[in-house]
Amino acid sequence: MQQPLQAAFEKIKGLPLTKTTRNELVQYFHFGKTSYTTSQGLILDVGAYTLAVNCPWTFELSKGETIKHSEVFMRKREPGLPSPKFDWKIPGANLRDQRLQGVVISSQALAIESVEIKDAYGVALTFVNGDRLVLAPDLGKPQEEYWQLFSNTGDNFSIGAGAAGIVQK
Repeated sequence: MQQPLQAAFEKIKGLPLTKTTRNELVQYFHFGKTSYTTSQGLILDVGAYTLAVNCPWTFELSKGETIKHSEVFMRKREPGLPSPKFDWKIPGANLRDQRLQGVVISSQALAIESVEIKDAYGVALTFVNGDRLVLAPDLGKPQEEYWQLFSNTGDNFSIGAGAAGIVQK
């Protein structure tokens, strides 16, 4: 299991984390830059590679702070009285979105330095500044897909891990 995963994640080694996006609970980490044209003709800036994560994860900052996947359910920090309406599903409304945006903005050259493949489909990505993104699937809660790394450059590269094991294209 380790060899194909290590080879797949080597593709993003040296690439910077350029953006993070989210669709409900699934967090997308974009590495490198490319653009994608939708069927409606809209041009989107995306990562050359995207890591879609649908399992427990932590972003361990070198300063000692940790951003956790569960922060999606926490209201973002804002000055004054908080908004009376809170909907975690709205992009940017929660603490996780706010903190990840801060990491990307403050670290434009945050490139992957090393990759460690762990047991149970876990992965630890270490950045050049010492930050770490650690994926820790909970095998006790089977998911069709815990995470997927895919290319947006047109080469159809994709590898993922889920309850059925490793799926590679």
